[in-house]
Amino acid sequence: MIIGVIAAMTIPTLINKTDKQEYVSKLKKAYSTMTQATNRIIAEEGSPKNWIQAGDIDGVYTRYKKYLSVAKDCGTATGCLNQFGSGSAGYKYLSGGGAPNWNSSTDNRRLVLSDGMQVIFHSNPLNNNCSFNAWGSLGICTVIFIDVNGEKGPNRYGRDYFVFALKENGLYPVGCESAFCQGTAGDGCTCKVLRENAMNY
Repeated sequence: MIIGVIAAMTIPTLINKTDKQEYVSKLKKAYSTMTQATNRIIAEEGSPKNWIQAGDIDGVYTRYKKYLSVAKDCGTATGCLNQFGSGSAGYKYLSGGGAPNWNSSTDNRRLVLSDGMQVIFHSNPLNNNCSFNAWGSLGICTVIFIDVNGEKGPNRYGRDYFVFALKENGLYPVGCESAFCQGTAGDGCTCKVLRENAMNY
């Protein structure tokens, strides 16, 4: 009986810790994959300021496709988890609350990579002034959302779903400039997780 009580108390904690470390490992791999693709694009075409056009998400999406191992190209069609779906169809904040459906699926492009990771390119923000500031990051040309384990749950910011900023000279995890990480939202925690190699929240 005593062993059963101890197991009931400790096993959920151990599982949660293991899950978190798995997400961290997958995030590191995702960052490496996307950074390599970004660096190849910049080496070939120069700074995003040279090739990003306002509203032209296809210009970003098609460039990345060339350098990623794509298993499924959903574009705007079904077949990938929709970032902006409502309820169980979309992503949630770290606290569990539904992330706002602030734009339609026609404004984003989605890829599933060979390792199951899902990459979402969104048209807002998207400008060659690279002047967008959000999630504790400055000088953003556009953002790229990455779900490190695809449709598999929990599909929450700060757990398996992260935000990266494409800037003039490369790809960066959001939140680095101000150590921005809101515990209840989780949408600005990418840099914190990578810096600490852990989910300390």
